[in-house]
Amino acid sequence: MKLSNRSPSHRGNRVRLVALASCCLVALAACGERQDARSSQVAAQVGAGEVSIHQVNLVLQRQADLRPEQVEAASRTALERLIQMELAVQKANDAKIDRDPQVVQAVDFARREVLARAYIDRLADAAAKPTPQEIDRFYDERPALFKTRRIYSVQDIGIAAPGDALEAVRARLVAARTTPALLAELANAGLPYTLTSATRPAEDWPLPLLDKLAGMKEGQVEFLAQPQGLRMLVLTAASPAPRSLEEARASIEQFLVNERKQQKVDTELKALRSTAEVKYLGKFAQAAPAGEEPAVAPPAAAASASAQAAARAALDAEARSKGIQGLR
Repeated sequence: MKLSNRSPSHRGNRVRLVALASCCLVALAACGERQDARSSQVAAQVGAGEVSIHQVNLVLQRQADLRPEQVEAASRTALERLIQMELAVQKANDAKIDRDPQVVQAVDFARREVLARAYIDRLADAAAKPTPQEIDRFYDERPALFKTRRIYSVQDIGIAAPGDALEAVRARLVAARTTPALLAELANAGLPYTLTSATRPAEDWPLPLLDKLAGMKEGQVEFLAQPQGLRMLVLTAASPAPRSLEEARASIEQFLVNERKQQKVDTELKALRSTAEVKYLGKFAQAAPAGEEPAVAPPAAAASASAQAAARAALDAEARSKGIQGLR
């Protein structure tokens, strides 16, 4: 056996050098892996900046109804848009536009919008999903949308008339049996009107109108009051197009999910508003919504605020009724 003539201290130094080299190699390998990982997340290098895969994916997520075969082309389009944006951002930074007071305000407002939207989305995601029994009940309770579903062809006539003349106008129109006769009566009365025709399935009509149409026969006329006038619906044709429970199950589930999300968000935001201390100041104090404590306002201003609140409620009801279109 050949004995080494190196001292223990020399051998220790060598061990330490080998260990140090190994550590360096591991560190370099880790750096390389991180660099490769980072490179794999970059879609394009743009001057001193870059566009990431995450940014491209974010743009794609905002495109509704994107089909799998469209993803590749949409990704390239999104990347080109992001490259243009990156170039503009770089120039804006060079020009110190980000320090402009209006830009600072806009950026802060956009940030607040994103945060508010993220909070609302989280609220919505916590909504309970409907049970199979609830879906069955929804189907049974709305035959006009499913079991007795029809495709309606309607002539919609909007008439502008003062409130005190509406009853007389209606009485004259009730005697008319056909659309030409209705239009002739309107012309004789000198009343301006609009005429539109539409053919739509049941789910494309707002619920209040669908309830009317479902009870009408072909050729029947229905009168509806509307602001500053009268509205006439003439059902010219209605063809049966029923949908089975199994055909409608997925769309009913999605509709109920969306409805519950909206209800949860509305409830939570109302609760937040009811417990928050909000004080309107300056010119906004006179137009504060009902339930707040506005500054002393003249009666006319109070009446105007009440009318605006009623109008908002009517618009909200109409918007919710149109939500049934989600059952397509």
